[in-house]
Amino acid sequence: MSNTDTLRDGYEAFGRGDLEGATQNFADDIRWENPEAPQLPNSGVTEGKDNVKQLFAALGDSWESFRITPDEFIESGETVVVLSHSESKGKETGKEVKLPWVHVWRFSGGKANEVQALTDTALAADALGSL
Repeated sequence: MSNTDTLRDGYEAFGRGDLEGATQNFADDIRWENPEAPQLPNSGVTEGKDNVKQLFAALGDSWESFRITPDEFIESGETVVVLSHSESKGKETGKEVKLPWVHVWRFSGGKANEVQALTDTALAADALGSL
């Protein structure tokens, strides 16, 4: 199974709300880096598989709905770039937003060990009412 196939399975599991399935191919010491945006929840770096699962579970604290859809996978060696978008609704504002996402995944030994997530932080902050 390629790293892209592994990620397809993970995104599908996340979409079903299956956090165990979504993170089954994460290294125990995975490093997840969200944008450094203090106006957004969960900004910055989260380390460790259990902490990343908690980060995913906490999305419902800020978002009434959050659905991410991968649009394209670009694989080169142990790196996979996923171009995607989320369709979400801010919990406090009720604003619906379509956010562009880029996830840069790095693998080692078949496990994801580092992820950098990039998005439009101003658009997300507006939807959450934190601008």
